[in-house]
Amino acid sequence: MNRRLYCRCTKVRNFNYDQAARKLGCFRRWLEDNISRLPHQKYGSAPVFCECELALIQDMHTVIPVSVLEHAAAVAGERGQPPEPDSVLSLKSIRPAGASRRTRTAS
Repeated sequence: MNRRLYCRCTKVRNFNYDQAARKLGCFRRWLEDNISRLPHQKYGSAPVFCECELALIQDMHTVIPVSVLEHAAAVAGERGQPPEPDSVLSLKSIRPAGASRRTRTAS
């Protein structure tokens, strides 16, 4: 199975931590600390990123306020385009329900 189905690079160019951080506009340390949750390739002990993986990282961490989504849906409606499907909640947004209270029974 090809695990890189997302890759659309016609010419693969891999970026190291410093290059990827520069392209993303973030700190190298952030990439290092979050590498287990980020798409990347690993050759030996050196993780590298292609353009498609950097695009995925940008997409994963893009924050769009609800008002902007509503505006985009309104503009798409004016153009006769179908609205975007509702977004799926991420695992990050799931919170535990909390401890249930035990009730005492009279004895």
